[in-house]
Amino acid sequence: MIAEARRVRLESGVTTTVECWGDAGPAILCVHGVATSRRDFEQLGEALSSTHRVFAYDQRGHGDAETAAPPALETLSADLRAVADSIGTVAAVVGHDWGGAVALAGGPKVARALVLVEPMIRVAAGTFALDAGGWDLRDRLAVLKIPTTILLAGLESTVAQDDLARLSRAVRVERFDGHGHTLHRSAFERYADAVRAAVPA
Repeated sequence: MIAEARRVRLESGVTTTVECWGDAGPAILCVHGVATSRRDFEQLGEALSSTHRVFAYDQRGHGDAETAAPPALETLSADLRAVADSIGTVAAVVGHDWGGAVALAGGPKVARALVLVEPMIRVAAGTFALDAGGWDLRDRLAVLKIPTTILLAGLESTVAQDDLARLSRAVRVERFDGHGHTLHRSAFERYADAVRAAVPA
């Protein structure tokens, strides 16, 4: 499947590249993690392209995206909304790592479901170079109203047990025993099946 790519302007005026696999079916919007790019979702896009439209974009300072002011989480959430607006109706947002935090922060405003893969739920101020202010999204997990699937590594997960102490009834957690942080690489088939199952028709 040959993907189609286009430039999209974000709220601040900077632009990024959005890539799409598939030309029919529910739209899935994917958000990559630290030090990667939209290419992290190429395999998923190809695998689901016959039944879904899979979109992925480069976050600020990554891939083909322009860099503007320091990318605070709320700014990145606004970027997510801008990309979603350029797509239309979004069935689900999938986010990995740092992208999982962006998906949790901004996804409920643009999608009907979330898939959070090893998300960075809590970051102390001053410990994360991409957003020195840090964040704590545990309260958002407690009040989520849209179906949300959290996929966790069984080995060296970045998600602490306390991060999941209070979950709304809309949240389901699935652990991949024997796999590390990059589930989309080491357990691709199961990961793809979990994403497929989580996307509303």
